[in-house]
Amino acid sequence: MDRYDSLILEIIQQHKRQATDKSKIRLRNLETQFWKKVESQSDLSLGLGRVGERITNLYLQGLIENKDGYGLTRKGRVELETVKDHA
Repeated sequence: MDRYDSLILEIIQQHKRQATDKSKIRLRNLETQFWKKVESQSDLSLGLGRVGERITNLYLQGLIENKDGYGLTRKGRVELETVKDHA
């Protein structure tokens, strides 16, 4: 898992915290937020983004789930906390 993967997990978690109706983030919004953050951070490369592939891999690893939108699994929340602790 690299910075881009952790960025996706952070976006999903941030959406959950800010959503007043506790809805999960939709793919379109997730991709939009991802690219906004990548473009705003000069140290991230657009070519390495591959957001669709990354979302699929995170899903297959059991870090996110897709039930009427994307959310973190328990494993995903633990992984995100681990990444934050090492940063």
